[in-house]
Amino acid sequence: MDMLELQRDAIKVKPASKRAARQKSSVTPPDVYRLCYNESPYGPSPKVVEALTQGAQKAFIYPDWFGIDLKMAAAELNGVDKNCIIPGTGSSAMICMLGEIFLNPGDEMIVGDPSYEAFRDVAYDYGATPVTVPLDDDMCYDLDAMLAAITPKTKMIVVVNPNNPTGTFIESAKLEAFIKKVPENIITVVDEAYLEYVTKPGTYSMTKLIAEGYEKPLIILKTLSKIYGMAGIRVGYGVMAPDTADCMCKSSHAWNVSKIGQDAAVVALKEQGYIQTISDVNCLERERVMNALKKMGCRVYESQTNFILFKTEKKSAAEIRDYLAENKVLIGAPVECCRVSLGTPEMNDKFIALMKEILA
Repeated sequence: MDMLELQRDAIKVKPASKRAARQKSSVTPPDVYRLCYNESPYGPSPKVVEALTQGAQKAFIYPDWFGIDLKMAAAELNGVDKNCIIPGTGSSAMICMLGEIFLNPGDEMIVGDPSYEAFRDVAYDYGATPVTVPLDDDMCYDLDAMLAAITPKTKMIVVVNPNNPTGTFIESAKLEAFIKKVPENIITVVDEAYLEYVTKPGTYSMTKLIAEGYEKPLIILKTLSKIYGMAGIRVGYGVMAPDTADCMCKSSHAWNVSKIGQDAAVVALKEQGYIQTISDVNCLERERVMNALKKMGCRVYESQTNFILFKTEKKSAAEIRDYLAENKVLIGAPVECCRVSLGTPEMNDKFIALMKEILA
């Protein structure tokens, strides 16, 4: 039997995913620096590690299907009611839920280009059409162009802020004004996976709108995979109006978070002092690495995340990526640029030294 014939129609015609995680193994030898996955090299807080250790002893117990403690911790942090919170196994699961619950064949999803490829993937998964709006020359979202791309078929409009893979950031007040211009029959999705790394004054989460009772469809995605250092645990959540949350509850992803993940996440969300410390350290290293790359003649896109997008005319992105890999430092090479995740100072020192070598 030809397995192609057994696939859903949307999957038969779906293009190959651009996400590196689906194209190669992420297993890395211990002596190799993984500066390619935007992971936090500092890991979770000591209290979270303790919770994980204790949780392993109760691995035989099913999780709370409703994730009440996790919902309450997330709700308290974001200033909303617990009925505004939907948990999931990382942001990726939350993105899959969006397609499962809301997208029909023929619907359109407006996304930035380049941006996080999971959104484009899930559009194809459910027979919808991703409508890509190019970023501007500074790798920032063109919000006016996104509004202009709206058609009668538009079901969803997605903004990743700060953006991945570019690291660029839309100021909060500007993004809020944009959200309020989106028609009420379109779901606005804001992915804030890297928001805790932002250091610009006046920054706030779009969960503010949910707390204020915003009436148009709005979903804000959060994850504990980045600054919380829990990428291997797979916990995320969405913040939305209660009626939207009721819709999302129809997905099995909404009650699929492991017990050990829920218990650790509850502790992690209360460790905001630790999160601030990691953000401060990241900010110092981000400025140091960005300045070093600029001194080497690279074009560096201003980042507000834990990674930096850059390019140089001296070498191609592939040449730089391969040279670094030969010297046990892994980086990404999207959109004709290089993307390096920030590591510890020691890791960053090695990256800078290797960059000086290859560009000399």
